[in-house]
Amino acid sequence: MLRPFVDVTCKAKENQNTQYMKNGFLYNFVKYLLDNFRHLTIVEWLKIWGIKLWCKNSNDQQKRVNCRSNIVDGFNVFKWLLVILLFFTHSTNCFLTVVVWYLLITNLYSYFYHHIWSDDAIKIDIISPDRARRRFFLLMLSFSFSEFCFAYLYRFTYISEFDWTGKATFMKSIWFSISNSFAANYDVVKPISELGSSISMIQLIITFIFITIIISKSIPEIKK
Repeated sequence: MLRPFVDVTCKAKENQNTQYMKNGFLYNFVKYLLDNFRHLTIVEWLKIWGIKLWCKNSNDQQKRVNCRSNIVDGFNVFKWLLVILLFFTHSTNCFLTVVVWYLLITNLYSYFYHHIWSDDAIKIDIISPDRARRRFFLLMLSFSFSEFCFAYLYRFTYISEFDWTGKATFMKSIWFSISNSFAANYDVVKPISELGSSISMIQLIITFIFITIIISKSIPEIKK
């Protein structure tokens, strides 16, 4: 009686091993890293606990989607307020630098994973107009947050790695962050060390990912 069950299990394992060998070890290694890195992001933990708290007795899929969306929005508001507070209180130390870099990396990763890499992002090609607008809005919000974080890093953490042509100010750091993202020339602020040049290049790479790769997925076909 167990024979059919054993055959199905063996075939499933065989298909899984065949698929693994077909994709190669490099792809599977990268897939493993990207799929598991999300467990290191705060917003993913908030989603898990939020759904358990507010939707534990509900099987309504739409309610769960709404819960996740509200948690994402709440976290976006929190991280924006945090960086704005750091900026205008001139707060800087090693711990805060790590926090800002963490927010930068997870900001890029979260958008990339949920809109490019995940199974849901790949399978869903036709979405509702409201979801398409929300996706585009989140893209702009994520990109703007990245710009603001780099402006903070330029203005406080790595201020000595740049020539500011006078006093370093809020507007100079913002304009340099924006112009550097698009490889535009902003002579008022210039990197004067290898570290400063490296950070500027990192920002340029992040912008490239946002604009050239992610934006292609952010303008989907609208469902009739």
